[in-house]
Amino acid sequence: MTTPPTRDELKEQLKDQASQVLKRLNGLCDDVSVAKRLVDKLRDVREYEAMGQLAEAISRHDPADARNRRLYAQYLIDTGKATAAIDMLRPLTRRLAKDHREFAEASGLLGRAHKQIFLDAAIKTDKPARDALKQAINAYRKPFDQNPANTWHGVNLVALLTRARRLGLRFASDLKPAEVSKSLVKTLEATPAAERDMWFLPTLAEASLGLGDWPEVERHVRAYAAANDAKAFQVASTLRQFTQLWDLDHTDERGRGLVDILRARLAVLPGGELELPPDEVQRLRKQPSPDNSQLEAILGDRGPETFQWWKTGIDRAVSVAAIRRQLGGRIGTGFVVRAGDLGLEPSDELLVLTNYHVVNPLGASPGIPPEEAEIAFEASETDDPVRVDKILWSSPPELHDASVLRLRIPVSGIAPVPLAKALPVVEETARVYIIGHPGGRDLAFSFQDNDLLDHEGPSAGKPPVPNVWRVHYRAPTEGGSSGSPVFNSRLWQVIALHHKGGKLGMPRLNGKDGTYAANEGIAIQSIRKAISEA
Repeated sequence: MTTPPTRDELKEQLKDQASQVLKRLNGLCDDVSVAKRLVDKLRDVREYEAMGQLAEAISRHDPADARNRRLYAQYLIDTGKATAAIDMLRPLTRRLAKDHREFAEASGLLGRAHKQIFLDAAIKTDKPARDALKQAINAYRKPFDQNPANTWHGVNLVALLTRARRLGLRFASDLKPAEVSKSLVKTLEATPAAERDMWFLPTLAEASLGLGDWPEVERHVRAYAAANDAKAFQVASTLRQFTQLWDLDHTDERGRGLVDILRARLAVLPGGELELPPDEVQRLRKQPSPDNSQLEAILGDRGPETFQWWKTGIDRAVSVAAIRRQLGGRIGTGFVVRAGDLGLEPSDELLVLTNYHVVNPLGASPGIPPEEAEIAFEASETDDPVRVDKILWSSPPELHDASVLRLRIPVSGIAPVPLAKALPVVEETARVYIIGHPGGRDLAFSFQDNDLLDHEGPSAGKPPVPNVWRVHYRAPTEGGSSGSPVFNSRLWQVIALHHKGGKLGMPRLNGKDGTYAANEGIAIQSIRKAISEA
């Protein structure tokens, strides 16, 4: 039986295929139809750079292809070039007949580009933000007025109108959000069951939100978010709409509860991924949990248990630190540990564990020496950076790739992360979770493809270097994640120190043949054993 490719493997395969097709397109023109299909596939796996290169090449061969131009514009939006997308979409919508199959799609994407400019604005009442909001409303309205079956245009129209009214802006003053919502609900409910796609329920939930009908919102969200086969991208899409567009986490207590419940649900879904700014972590810790009735209404009987698990992860995030170069940016991640848990004295002292290749005694590249490092607990109440006093113990990258740091000002008010006493059993359902600062950005939880693949720990492990037990897992990480804690799935206990990502080509552990897409950490037990024997 052939094992289906992982998401990372599929991405690499599509990127390689795109590269080959692109070379042929730059010579002969016999691959245009293949290339057009490939653009869609690249979009679906979010490989935007390859998607954009291919769409550009196709445009040179077939500049009149409206679908490809629309997909090219989508690439521009998804890579932060909204104004360039607008310049492409405006003439496209003007030249397309209103009944052309691409007119509604291109108009909706034009609305999305203006919407993104509005959402990105720091001050939503500034003139550029107001203009973008007005243009987004107009762009979504045209295809919805023409055909009420364009429900995704209609639901974005409702959300934008509601946001505008909240800001005191009377754009499209002849429209009342509640009336548009009623029309949407009526159209959606009349849709035959056989014609309802995966976006039917999320759209119906948003339309119900436009009516302020919370029981219906929660009922529709539950129907897809709590399902056994729930899709992470559906839940993530709903979250984006509810937080960025509807602003529910800042305007309504019941809305905040709904957003937090969806975050908890996304955390346990394969393929889920979340990034939370530090102030949001602080808010989530302080905010009371949603009522059990709301938890059960959205997630079912296990809702309270799921949410409590999620809140435990939020609490662990406070102990995760950004490792920064003084007067510079983030270079890695670390986390608070109790000295005694590593076999160090005094046992109650709180220390920071990170990678050797992040902070090391010699400042060996790409790391820095301790005197140049500062530690910031950005999710804590006080995130003032603290200087490093000294390295108490370290092990180079070819061994444990670890450094234990003592800070000049003792850590206080932050709980150390609990360390697991054993590695999990490697089985199909075993999963891990990572909290770190990927790419130097805000604190992030990694919930994507986070399967535990293998480890070299006792009793069946066969480490090539004695007492250096590597752990392999499938969780996407970026530069800046080095030194992040790797948690087990049930109790949020640290099982490993993340030290590198291999993607494709990582040799399998324990003498097994072949390679795979994986990231690698060093088992915390292995580090503890090395310290005790030092």
